[in-house]
Amino acid sequence: MPDPDDSLMLSILKEIRAELRDHRTLLLQLADGLRRHDRRFNDLEHRMGDLSGELELMVKSELMGRLTHFETQIDEKLALLSDRLHAVETAK
Repeated sequence: MPDPDDSLMLSILKEIRAELRDHRTLLLQLADGLRRHDRRFNDLEHRMGDLSGELELMVKSELMGRLTHFETQIDEKLALLSDRLHAVETAK
């Protein structure tokens, strides 16, 4: 006949093993969740890097467009002034 202390010890060990299984399951789930979050974070980081290049290109394009428009306006005004000056010089 088994000793009552042995039976109690056996039931305690079974409970400890069950808790260890639960802890292991929870740790594996946590590790899996962390890996998924890490992948998502890396994807977002990569997308942000792509966006910064696109934003840089957009800003440069906008600035170059404004500069080109300004140069065109200056060229037109200089051409107009040159024509007027030429007209005044030929009228003399």
